[in-house]
Amino acid sequence: MINIEETIKNVARQASREDDRAVKTVQLVVFELDQEEYAVEITDLQEIITIPDITPIPNAPDFISGILNLRGKISVVVDLEKRFNLVREHQQTEEGNIVITEVNDNSFGVMVDKVSEIITVPITVIQPTPALVSSKIHAEYLKGVVVLSEKINKKNQEDEKRNSNSRLIIFLDLHKMLQEKELLQLGKTVQDVIAK
Repeated sequence: MINIEETIKNVARQASREDDRAVKTVQLVVFELDQEEYAVEITDLQEIITIPDITPIPNAPDFISGILNLRGKISVVVDLEKRFNLVREHQQTEEGNIVITEVNDNSFGVMVDKVSEIITVPITVIQPTPALVSSKIHAEYLKGVVVLSEKINKKNQEDEKRNSNSRLIIFLDLHKMLQEKELLQLGKTVQDVIAK
């Protein structure tokens, strides 16, 4: 099992030291959600944790699972499967992860089924989002689709999906998704209640 927190710190240190190269790359945290692969930029995240106890919020939207206290900082927890109206083909396990991010001074935790890996890809493998994907998830929340060829996948041949000719990963714009007025207002309300 990889130590995700330590890996993120190492990647951040490495990224700050790298100079511009001819081929620009982006580092992505890949996670599973409803048996599909999604990714967000590693720079958008603060931390990845296993799912702790979550306190429900009365009268919150259906896709808000509640709040959690992470070392004294309160985060609003968003369930992406409910947010995107995905149909669960499996039972959600307690072994999932929450990725922690901050938007406009509000801390959010985003529930995912499993964080699987951290990859570095050239920006040339990021393609425009196909209509089929953008009909399921609002196009404004997508940065595109990462299309990985067999060459890139040779390093990661643990599961059958990665042995195919190409691998598609939906590239989310996490910060834009969390900047919705409703979410920001809820985050501000939570922070105001805590400050009292």
